[in-house]
Amino acid sequence: MTPEDFNAATSAKIQQIAAMHYFGPDAKAAAEKVGLDGFRFYFVGRAGVLGDTPADVAQSSFGYFEPGLLAKMWNTGKERADAAETAKAQLNVAYQLGAARLGGIEGLADSATAMREMADSVDPAGLPLFAGFRSIDMPKDPTQAFMHQAIIHRELRGSVHLACCAALGLPSRAAHQLKRPDDQEMFGYRDTIDISEQDQARFEQLEPMTDVAMNRHAEAVTAEQRTQIATTVDAAHAALGLAG
Repeated sequence: MTPEDFNAATSAKIQQIAAMHYFGPDAKAAAEKVGLDGFRFYFVGRAGVLGDTPADVAQSSFGYFEPGLLAKMWNTGKERADAAETAKAQLNVAYQLGAARLGGIEGLADSATAMREMADSVDPAGLPLFAGFRSIDMPKDPTQAFMHQAIIHRELRGSVHLACCAALGLPSRAAHQLKRPDDQEMFGYRDTIDISEQDQARFEQLEPMTDVAMNRHAEAVTAEQRTQIATTVDAAHAALGLAG
């Protein structure tokens, strides 16, 4: 499997797999244990790998959210719960999900090892959230290890995507509106903005530019390893009941 075919086959599915633990009953229960509601648990859990950092640093790793909303959730969340411990609590929700749903899948350990090899090859410069999650030791249990690596690879693409926005001179606010026009309110925006022709042109370069970087990272493993990971991703996606 070529790097291009690998990313085309796995990118969207990894995005879905690695986001399943953010909300739902298990996340709500974990949030309550650390003294947070589900929304604050999402923000503090994800950016908690960066430690007790200012809101604008957390914003730099999220990108798409309205800065005032993120600052409110981040700052009030940190007042109630330790950021690093909340990150661990959120990861544990993902681990529990993997243990409960992925145990019957063959090749999980080999795929997680190959995904770690790929992640370890990446220069983390400009990719803070990816680097934060990569710094956490991978669990030994294959189901948990696979979920851990799925999260790392989701954050890798997200971090690369934001770095490409910066390289193109495309504001993340404009990128978000163009990429997710129906999700403005969900991300804290009350109004839309005018998009210039220049930003529209920059946006059209964004995904291809992100793909170039991700294809480069996939070169770190063999074609056989890429096929192995893709097969495991397909099986995990189905086992988690995700559509498409």
